[in-house]
Amino acid sequence: MAIFKKIGIRILGLAALLVLMNFVYEHRFFEADIQKHSEIIELVRDVQDDARIIYLGESSNITFRSDDTDKRSISEFISDHYPEVNFGHLTKPASHAGIYKVLLNNIPEDSPVETVIITLNLRSFNAQWIYSDLETPFQKSIVLLRNNPPLLNRFMLAFKDYDIKTADEREKQFHEKWRKDELNFDFNCTYKNVIEWDNAKAAQGIRNADNSFNHDHTVLACHYIKAYAFPIDTAANPRIKDYIDIISFANKRGWNLVFNLLAENIEKADDLVGIELVNIMNHNRKLLTDFFQKKGVVVVDNFNSVENEQFIDQDWTTEHYAMKGRRKIARNVADSLKLYYADQFVSTDYSAKFITSFYTDCEQVVDWTDYSSVTNNFAYSGSHSSMIGQGRQFSIGLARPVSSIPDTSFNIIHVECRLFQTSIEHKAAIVLEAGGDNIDYFFNSWLVIEKSQTANNWEHLSWEISVPDQVKQADIFKVYFYNTSNETVYIDDLLIRFK
Repeated sequence: MAIFKKIGIRILGLAALLVLMNFVYEHRFFEADIQKHSEIIELVRDVQDDARIIYLGESSNITFRSDDTDKRSISEFISDHYPEVNFGHLTKPASHAGIYKVLLNNIPEDSPVETVIITLNLRSFNAQWIYSDLETPFQKSIVLLRNNPPLLNRFMLAFKDYDIKTADEREKQFHEKWRKDELNFDFNCTYKNVIEWDNAKAAQGIRNADNSFNHDHTVLACHYIKAYAFPIDTAANPRIKDYIDIISFANKRGWNLVFNLLAENIEKADDLVGIELVNIMNHNRKLLTDFFQKKGVVVVDNFNSVENEQFIDQDWTTEHYAMKGRRKIARNVADSLKLYYADQFVSTDYSAKFITSFYTDCEQVVDWTDYSSVTNNFAYSGSHSSMIGQGRQFSIGLARPVSSIPDTSFNIIHVECRLFQTSIEHKAAIVLEAGGDNIDYFFNSWLVIEKSQTANNWEHLSWEISVPDQVKQADIFKVYFYNTSNETVYIDDLLIRFK
């Protein structure tokens, strides 16, 4: 008995020592390791303490097109409809449900969160994303965030207790998946698997009007096949398990759960590959919506809701949308939240939010083009101006979709600025440029020296430019100053107003 007593004492001593070591580590060293290896936790910490609704997503949430008049995220557009409900978001580019569930587990139990909206990205179920070479750094970044004592997690990190593979090993994994997963559906599919289909499309190619081989379109078509031609095994796909874990955790916390099934570019898939691929995409759409709805989750089906023109990346497969696309998705999600917040819902009329006046003093140049022209060498107000000449041809300027300006205000473009010219021997001009699918390229200019022949002095100049009908039919228009000479011209306090 004595020996068992000694062993017991030693075990208790060791346990006490481990508890003490864990306490010391947690309070002295853990935060430094978190900042070094798991800075992803800052996404959780940055969420407002009073957020009742949080949105989890990847780059689809925050990516915008340069000509968007409103560059806000999908989550911000959703919050427009619930101004009295505090929102937060956890956005990590390239992340997926396996990352989301770790972030959710790190939300404090006393958090006021009531509702969680999570992106449901079809591509995240495919082999290339599951076996992405980003997985090793992602998995490393969440080791310290596991639901274990901090010291144990640190040992796991030290001994590399996470999925580590090289890029070549990952590539072998998804190639093997492409070969093994047969394309067996309840509709016709010509090819046995992704590899067979990809090879056939690469050999056949996409043809131009003259029947010549279009290399870029062929490569893109093959990317669409590899991104979307796959079956989803709900019993084996790791993303399915991640989402089920999220459902279980949300139920435990008592959260409302909404899955936002993101839009895919169906038009492009049909155009490049054809109806067989579209059928597979829609089959998986239905499988996912049915599967999760049966588990009590609200699934917002945005899959076919965004047209081709609103997809930013036309040479790759992404869920990145221009302003109208983000708003459409946000409105559908906002409608679904009426189930929980009917009394707080507000209908938002974005058409009433047109901006018709734009101003910059060159100190804050967000939303303006050609930032490279801004210099702190000389200025009328503040410390910066836009300099053109000596090789810098384009001033800071305004580029906008024609559709962003209301018809009633797109008759006259009023431009005024402070302008300094070091001589009048230059060719600087103000330019109105426009282009689009439905018009020929438009360019017109007005020389600065027709307004002013005074050198070495800041002058207040203005123009009233009539908008031709041709420009009104354009997709994009631009207003800027242009100077091809070596003489320097500075522009500051630029105002462009439409009327």
